[in-house]
Order: sequence, then C-alpha cells, then structure tokens
Amino acid sequence: MGQQIIRQPDGKLAVFNSITDTIVYYDATAEEIIEWRAQQAAEDARRATREQLKDVIRGEPFRVYHQFTMTWQAALEKDRVHGGEAWRDFVTTERAK
Repeated sequence: MGQQIIRQPDGKLAVFNSITDTIVYYDATAEEIIEWRAQQAAEDARRATREQLKDVIRGEPFRVYHQFTMTWQAALEKDRVHGGEAWRDFVTTERAK
C-alpha cells in the first residue's frame, strides 16, 4: 500500500493513501502515527499468517512455500546442522517410537 506521511498546516500529521487517493489518518502526533502503523502491520501479519496456516493445515504447504517446502524431518536436520536446539527434543522421542 502506498502511504505518505504529511505534515498538516497546524503541525499535526496525516497519512495519505496513494492507492485510494484519500487521507486515511489525520490530526495525529508522531507517536500516534507510529502506533497506527504498528497496528496495521500486526493486522497484516495476522491476516497473512491465517492464510498460510489454512494451506499448511490442509496439507498443502507447497501452495505457500512452493519449491522451498520442507518436511518436519528436513527442518529438524537443518536445525541440528546449524546449531539449533529443537532437534534434540525430537530425535530421542522419535527413536523411542
């Protein structure tokens, strides 16, 4: 989304959206703009994660990750090789099965 922060004549701040050509937030302080943007980013991340989870839970992770889709075993092996800790909790558990 194309947004531009603009200073209003009274010194307050506004956000102009170049996609809709409208002012989407105004009469704000710098801190309010930061919090508004952070809230937008969090909402975007939640939305994107929900979409990714749908495909992964459905058993179609390749729809999200394409050629970079990993299996659980491949992820554990990379974790082990690169100094991670999670693999330790699962290697002994899976050997016992």
